[in-house]
Amino acid sequence: MTSTIYQPSLVPSTEIDVATPVGALAQGSQMAALADIARAASGAADRMAFLPVVARSAVGMFQAAACEIWLNEQGPVLAATYRSPEARVETGPARVALEEALGGTPVLAGDWYLQPIPGHPRSGGVLAVLRPGAWSRDEVALLETVSSMLDLGMEVAVAGRMDDQSRDQFLALIGHDLRSPLSMVRVGAQLASRNLDAGDLQSVQQALKIIEAQSTRLVARLEALLEAVAADGRMLLRPEPLDMAHLAAQMIEPLRLAAEEQQSGTTFAVEAAPDSPAARGDRIQICQVLEHLLDNAAKYAPGGRITVRVEGSGNTVLTHVADTGPGIAPEDMERIFAPFGRGRSSAGKSGYGLGLYLARNITQAHGGKLWISRSSRSGTCFTLALPAAGEESA
Repeated sequence: MTSTIYQPSLVPSTEIDVATPVGALAQGSQMAALADIARAASGAADRMAFLPVVARSAVGMFQAAACEIWLNEQGPVLAATYRSPEARVETGPARVALEEALGGTPVLAGDWYLQPIPGHPRSGGVLAVLRPGAWSRDEVALLETVSSMLDLGMEVAVAGRMDDQSRDQFLALIGHDLRSPLSMVRVGAQLASRNLDAGDLQSVQQALKIIEAQSTRLVARLEALLEAVAADGRMLLRPEPLDMAHLAAQMIEPLRLAAEEQQSGTTFAVEAAPDSPAARGDRIQICQVLEHLLDNAAKYAPGGRITVRVEGSGNTVLTHVADTGPGIAPEDMERIFAPFGRGRSSAGKSGYGLGLYLARNITQAHGGKLWISRSSRSGTCFTLALPAAGEESA
């Protein structure tokens, strides 16, 4: 798809009658959303959490179909996105338009309005809003205000000092992030050693594949961590179409072999509804979310059944991870998503209560949602909702 680039001065302006009840209501809603962004900017300690707040608020503020925030990392890099549940968005703004906007000039590319984010000494990025129709001068001025607040929030996050508690939490997050692939490498090595002694070369080869896959995943995470440090702590996203059922099957394989090695009796299954669309996301980051959900399910449902089901719902891809564990108490359903938050059923289980916190943050940075869709004494189901990939990118 090619995009024609216009200077904003050529965009027709529409008059907004704020004296009418509808106009006053819309203006009030815009001011409320702007206040939310201002509060988030003034207290921004974590860009990973701040940027999705702005993207979501901008969609509501301008009654838009989507909002994407691109940061200038020697070129445009997607950092956060949000899409209206009612809208079908097939593709993001063209790269040539993004690069034009990084030069400091607002750009209209198709239905995408690209507003540069201020920065020093260069543009900090692009605030991209998808909405058909003309933009009034008032709306353009409001979008400029939002982009300035984005710059303010990112400066606040960079200027924040890391106290002892924050440093401990940061180190715990890194340790948790790397522990799962390392533990799978250990399982693979144990399997290889045992089967080599037994002369079962086919099983040895399978175990070596686990070690290779998990080592590759570990290196990818370390590279992503180094990129985040170089980018002042931001999560950098490289979205692409993702076959969620295929990714889930890949993430399940080492857990299945570990269950066999430990003779836990845990079984795994992956189901995909017919014509399930691809999701749009960063492969490394979404694999990390699936790993946290599956590892959590295996931990709390040993000897049970873990089922992953993928289905489409409008312009969203839903991935359900269900187990047959003891369930989660109602009072713990939000607590477990907080840093170091653990439910009552976690007594005696290893871990620091960081996996679901990480998973939800990654999901929100993709413009998605992660929640507990069902929990009872017969098991728990987590649902991951991500934007569907557009037809042009699938």
